[in-house]
Parts: sequence; C-alpha cells; structure tokens
Amino acid sequence: MPDASGATRAICARLVDRLPTHLEGHRSRVVDPASPLTHAWGDPPIVLRCGVAKPPGYSASSIQSTDVDGVVWFQQIQPKVVRWTTVRHGANIELDVPTSYDAQGGFLVALGSAIRAAFP
Repeated sequence: MPDASGATRAICARLVDRLPTHLEGHRSRVVDPASPLTHAWGDPPIVLRCGVAKPPGYSASSIQSTDVDGVVWFQQIQPKVVRWTTVRHGANIELDVPTSYDAQGGFLVALGSAIRAAFP
C-alpha cells in the first residue's frame, strides 16, 4: 500500500473520485485494507495504487513505455502480473493486471480520462 500524504494524497483522492465503477466489464471491489490511495476491479483483482514510487528503470522514451490517449505507461512484465506505471507530476499511478487478462490495453484506455481529469 502506498504511503502518501499532503498534496499527493489530495491528487490521489481526486483520481479515485473519478475512477469508473466498471473497468472493461469488471466491477469495482472492496480493497482490504481500505485506502483512498487504492482501487480494484474484477476477480482476480486488477489493482490501482496512487502515490507510488517511480519504478526502477523507468524512462518515458523506453521501449517498455507506450502512450495511450495522452497517458504514458511504463510496462513491467512479471510472472503473474503485468505492472503498468504512469509517472505524473505530483503522484505516480500503478496498475497491476493479472496475466490471466488478455486484452490489457483496454484497461489503460478506460482509465485515461480519469487520470487526465485528476492531473490538470
């Protein structure tokens, strides 16, 4: 769980207020422990965390980075999850998507408008 305070926490709260209740057909679910810095959808859970550190090896121009509707995502493939991180001024956002989900690009598209609205 991220440990953010002050301005970062306010940005994350603004983001969470704008997140969709359904993400590509997957319904929001309870996050335990509850936090204004996290949100999840589906089963197995797709988990968003706000206020995380910049990932090791991050570069906006890296081959692992891709621009989806104006939001640059850095991809890290792990054995059970693909971690997508967007580095934003004020708060970085991380989305962990289990590898059992095939079409992950749709999740990034669906979150783009909420991210752009929370980061004016």
